[in-house]
Amino acid sequence: MSFRDLEGLKKIWPFLAGAILIIALGFFAGNRIRQGISGKEISGNESKAGALNSAPEEDIAEETAIRIIDGVKAPLGREDLLPIAVMIENHPDSRPPSGLSRASLVYEAEAEGGITRFLAVFADTENIPKIGPIRSARPYYVGWAEEFKALYVHCGGSPEALKKIYSADIFDLNEFYNAGSFWRDGSRLAPHNVYTSGARLSEYIARKRIENKGQAVIAPFKYKEEALASARPENSEITVFFKGNDFTVGWKYDKLSNDYARTQGKVPHLNEDKSEIRAKNVIIRFVRSAVIDEYGRREIADIGEGKAKACFDGICADAVWKKKNQNSKIAWFYADGREIELNAGTTWIEIVPIGYEVNYQ
Repeated sequence: MSFRDLEGLKKIWPFLAGAILIIALGFFAGNRIRQGISGKEISGNESKAGALNSAPEEDIAEETAIRIIDGVKAPLGREDLLPIAVMIENHPDSRPPSGLSRASLVYEAEAEGGITRFLAVFADTENIPKIGPIRSARPYYVGWAEEFKALYVHCGGSPEALKKIYSADIFDLNEFYNAGSFWRDGSRLAPHNVYTSGARLSEYIARKRIENKGQAVIAPFKYKEEALASARPENSEITVFFKGNDFTVGWKYDKLSNDYARTQGKVPHLNEDKSEIRAKNVIIRFVRSAVIDEYGRREIADIGEGKAKACFDGICADAVWKKKNQNSKIAWFYADGREIELNAGTTWIEIVPIGYEVNYQ
């Protein structure tokens, strides 16, 4: 390096030193900002503004409330939605069902020819992509839906059922007149191919300006704390012998999960997505029932009182059901008069004609 170069360097050195100092101070300050107010280092991908505006890291618990219909905790604001009662068929050609395991309460009863059908009552259909196959209404299912003042979803119905719907205190969604709220699955043979979804049901409720709440007015059951594991039996099983092997229902108790897994025709009853159908509570309701026409349609004596079995925590107890009139809800009592309290979760009610065999093991 020449003498002239050294002289030039001396002249600019103060400026270079100042620049180096400014850069060093800036790096130090930036590093302090990166550490954030909490002192935790933030990754280089986060902006300084984001670090300064972010809240301290801590778990924020979602606010919940107890859902009226099944006693389960639900996100705050979704605990009192309009109940949706859907007719889901159970003909062997219609199996497997879709969405049935997501229902809060399910009634199973014979329609005709010994074939059972489900009334699946949903407390919330959000994020359920497929529900069905959907079939036609029968009068007694309409009566059960009316207890919830529900949106009743079906595809046609018997003359008596359609007449009852007209006067019932429910919101009616019939596929015959609202095809856009349903679709027909081309991979299934008619009439076992009608489906809906949570999104389509929500759209219908919004379009018709139906108030999307209402569980608080019905409160079908009271709920209790589950039995301790030490008080539960190792195993138990319920078998309901509807007509024909295809409709023989089993409920096998699981001590660990304290619930019952459903079988049908002696095989596990699964949804289309392979999820199991399970229940926290199983109620056997004995009723007077008779065939009333040449099509095999049935009449069920739904008013009055009768015997029942209430099964939960692996134990079945003698019970009584009472319904004063068509406008009242069914009340459930132990044989000694105490009101029954169930476990929070899904409840299945098996509507069994008097004289049918039911085994408890």
